[in-house]
Formats: sequence, C-alpha cells, structure tokens
Amino acid sequence: MSLSKIVCLTYLLFGIVNLTANAELVAYWSFDKADGVDDLTGNGHDGNIHGNPKAVAGKFGEALAFNGSTDYVEIPDAPAISELEALSMAAWIQPLKLGSWVAVAEKGIHLNWSYGFFIEPDGTLSFEVSTGPGNNLVCCVGNVALEIGKWHHIFGSYDGKSVKAYVDGKLEGEMPGADAVHMTEGLPFTIGSRNGQNHFGGAVDEVAFWDEAISVEDSMDPLPVKPGRKLTTTWGVIKRLR
Repeated sequence: MSLSKIVCLTYLLFGIVNLTANAELVAYWSFDKADGVDDLTGNGHDGNIHGNPKAVAGKFGEALAFNGSTDYVEIPDAPAISELEALSMAAWIQPLKLGSWVAVAEKGIHLNWSYGFFIEPDGTLSFEVSTGPGNNLVCCVGNVALEIGKWHHIFGSYDGKSVKAYVDGKLEGEMPGADAVHMTEGLPFTIGSRNGQNHFGGAVDEVAFWDEAISVEDSMDPLPVKPGRKLTTTWGVIKRLR
C-alpha cells in the first residue's frame, strides 16, 4: 500500500470513528475464509457452523453461501447482544431463492425473540424488534422486492422510539416503538436461519451489530465505528483503497 493511501486511510479511520463515537460495534463477521465465522471485534461472539455453507465471492472479499435448508451459523447468547435498549444491524445479502418467509439473521425463537432481518414471501425485507414476550413486536416491511442474484445492503435500527428498515441505503419502512428490546437470555443469535428453521438460501457478507441506533450511511462502510475492546482492523476502508 502506498504512503498516500496509508495517510488517507488514517484520516478516514479517525474521521469515521469520531463521527459516531458513542456507538459501539458489538460484533462483526466478515465471513472471509481466513477468519471464518469469528467475531472480528475481539468481543468473542464467534459463530458455530451448522450444515455445510460454502465460501463464495462476496460483496467484499468472501461470503458464506447458505443452501436454504440446513445451513446456518449460530452465535451463543451474551449480554452484549441480549441486554439492549437500542440496536443497529447491517449485512450484505445475495438471495438465490425467494417465495417463502425466511430469516437472514435473528435472535430468539417463536414467541420469545428479540430482533431480526426476515424476507417475506413476496421478496420484501422485514426488520422486526420485540419489546416484550409473545407477539409484542414492531415490524417494518419494505415496499421493494429484493432481486435474486443481486447484492443488497440491508440495515435496521431501533432507538427506543422507532424501528427503521433500509435496503440499499433507502428507507423502506418506519414504525413507532417504545421500551427496551425484549431480552432472550440463553437463546442464540443465528445467521441464515431462525434458530435452525426458516432457512435463507443465498450468500451473506459483512454482518455487523451495534448497541445504538446509527445512521444507514455509517452502516454501509464496514467497521464504521470502534469495536468494543480494540480497533482490530481498518478492514472496510482498506478494501476500498486496495
């Protein structure tokens, strides 16, 4: 990397970190082969693979491709992804199957869950946040169907007052909400399924999770804010400068 790129990288890094200094990047899974399903923030939210998802070309580097029937990644429960008053989630996804209700990434099980990205049978994105047991949830359903084979950036946030869902940087839905996120202690966070059911068929890349509501613009750059324990890499910026 040239000196000019290093200088630019340093400038961008500190500018981005300062921009959203109050938000903590709780977990980040790049799904690149060398890191597998490790949490690159250093916070220890490493995943366990179920089935046989394949490493494929991703939006950035590599991604994991899920077969839509048995593949998913499971991350054990931890306070940082369970005890929340606000949150943001982002990912790049490439759906290869549509037509049924599937989970891209979520935490909990039926009638006892916290939050998640889902794809409706018509191909639209749904971002849902639960603020209590049962069906006490706030659901944002998009208006535009995702395209099979195309990479889409999906983002959802909850600030304690409203739930917002975005696709490719555009607001798809917003609904009012209140109270803290329903805590599902002991239940895992899963990527590619809903706790082993409602499997997503397609590729997933650059999954990130924050403990605050950040802007969609910040979410579209990988690692836009500081990881919880250490600034492990300048991953997203390096990719764009290579």
